[in-house]
Order: sequence, then structure tokens, then C-alpha cells
Amino acid sequence: MIFGKLGKYSKHKLEIETDDELDIYKISKYANGRQVSVSVEIEDSRHISPDQRKKLYALFDDYANWTGYSPDEAEALLNYSFITKDEAKQILKRAFILKCGYSYFSLSDCSMTYAQEFITWILDLFFDNDIPFKTKTWDMIPVDYHLTLKCLRYKKCVICGKTAQFAHVDGVGIGMDRTKVDHRKKFVLPLCYEHHHEQHTTHGAWQFARKYHLKPVKPDLETLRILKVRGDYEDEEELDGTTKDVQ
Repeated sequence: MIFGKLGKYSKHKLEIETDDELDIYKISKYANGRQVSVSVEIEDSRHISPDQRKKLYALFDDYANWTGYSPDEAEALLNYSFITKDEAKQILKRAFILKCGYSYFSLSDCSMTYAQEFITWILDLFFDNDIPFKTKTWDMIPVDYHLTLKCLRYKKCVICGKTAQFAHVDGVGIGMDRTKVDHRKKFVLPLCYEHHHEQHTTHGAWQFARKYHLKPVKPDLETLRILKVRGDYEDEEELDGTTKDVQ
């Protein structure tokens, strides 16, 4: 591992001043006559924002209401569970955490990147375990690609959290046999009946998305299989189950 400080940079070039002298022989040995590939991790020196902290504590409160723990206990449990990337039942495996070199982190001074990863992980936990969101909490969640895809898979309206339908943003075409459409190439949104109806009665699906600051997604085959949306997926394995209404 090589550490250093970032100097000049442009769109495709980085200049790094290393903390220690480079081992030219080792680099040449690893290169083995070919161009060396490297990966660079930029340290996030920004601290967690008040907005991120507010979202996290709202999620802690929802988790506490669902489990019966106090918000402080919920924070501690989610903290350890996030580090191990495992389910809540495994959060007490502290020995594993120590073995892997992870450490407990604080919401007072962690980086913005770490805080966002923590928020994303907790959202995954909520979706995977069907933990209910309060309306106040739902309104705080930033709408991004990850959230839209999660809402699509778990049939939750990305706007209000109610049961969602599979709503196309790119038009399929009137009278088109939807089992002959490759839905992976179409932008879609998970919308409840009311918001899906509103989408169809506005001046355009993309204008509707802009109104609510939504991020439409192109579903992958796994998501389509989960939703049982049949279509033309070339040589891919056919989806099991019945045809889904994809209006």
C-alpha cells in the first residue's frame, strides 16, 4: 500500500507525492513488462452533515419502534451490524469485528461518505426486513438510484411509500405486446395507484419525474424476475410466475 498527497489533477491525470520513497524494483517486478494498473482512494475529509445525522436518528427511532429497543440502543445495534455487513442477529459477534480490524465509529465526526454508506445500509435493512418507515422519515430519505431500485424491488411507491405499480417512464406504445418488450432498456418508476394515475395525466412522464425530483431506473433481469415482469430478454432464462401488469 502506498500513501501520499494529491497534487495537480485533471480529468484523466493525477499527480501524487508519496510519503515514502518508491520501491522502483518492486514496481518493475509487479509490472512484468506491462503497464501497471493502480487504484486510488481519495480520503473524504468532510465531516457528517447535520442533514445526514438528522436522517440517521429518524431511522434509529423507526428501528427502535419496530424492535422495542430505545433509540440509543438502536443506534448501537445498527452501528455494529453495519460494520459486519450482517443481519441484526449477528451484531454481537464482536470478536469477528476485532478480527477483521473494524472499529466502532461516532456520528459526531465520521466522514460524509461513511455516513452515506451507513444510511444506505440501514435503508437496505429496512427494505429487506419490511421495517415500516414513518411518513416523516420517508420524506427525509434522498431519492437516488439506489432508493428507486429498492422501492421497485419491494413494490413501494418512491414518493409516498404505499404499495407500488411498475410504471414506465419511456413509453412502450399503445397496443404493443409487452411480453415482446425488453424492459431492461426502458426507464421505469415504482408508483402507487394515485401517483401512477397522476403520471399518466400530466404533460409527460419525464416532466412528472422532474416535478418530484425522481431518478427513473432501468431494471436489471434479477429485479424483473422478482417482479415477474415478462418480456423479450433474448437468450436469458425465462422468468417464472405469471405476467405482471406493466401499465
